Amino acid sequence: MKTESVGADILLEAHQLVTGPRNETYGDVVDDYTKVVTIFESLTGIKLSIADALLFMVSIKMARLRTNLDRNRLHHDSLLDALGYLGLLNQAYNDLPFPRTVAER
Repeated sequence: MKTESVGADILLEAHQLVTGPRNETYGDVVDDYTKVVTIFESLTGIKLSIADALLFMVSIKMARLRTNLDRNRLHHDSLLDALGYLGLLNQAYNDLPFPRTVAER
């Protein structure tokens, strides 16, 4: 793998996961994350938007990446997952009617 293409390669890998196996396994992102926020609210009493839930998932991956970088390594799967969640956020944001965030409710 050429060094110049490494950044683009992981973006393509994330794209393939989000549009392929992820959709086949979990279904539409809005339907899937509607269930996630409903379950989260029933457990915590805290209302999240779908965007909030996806950003929470990105935050988990970012925290894991920070831990790995502090140990002078980069965990490919955490990076790939973070990119995938950002892609899902973009997809959900474009598929959702307003309001899109808790602040807009």
